[in-house]
Amino acid sequence: MEYVSTTYGERRRVHREYVDVYARFGRDGAIEPVCIMWKDGRSFSVDEVIESSGFGIMSRGRQSARYRVRFGRHETDLYLERRAPDPAQGTEERLMWWVYAYDVTKIREASC
Repeated sequence: MEYVSTTYGERRRVHREYVDVYARFGRDGAIEPVCIMWKDGRSFSVDEVIESSGFGIMSRGRQSARYRVRFGRHETDLYLERRAPDPAQGTEERLMWWVYAYDVTKIREASC
């Protein structure tokens, strides 16, 4: 279970939500996300890539690159995950995009 801090200082439970992304590949090999699509059909055009980091160290056969993106007045982190090939299972290298999505949890009311 993962948690993130919100802009108001509270911590919320999140999960990885894999998304479809249209991306632009530059002549220099740079990858820039252009549009993010959720599985329910909603799509958001990326207005600006504020910051990006390269792929980090390999951990459990995965590496992630982080893109801080803005669409409208909303900013979020978009991750590109590189999964290493696994010859034992017959899988090839894969690239997958994901974001942190808030879990919908019911807040318990205090009983008197």
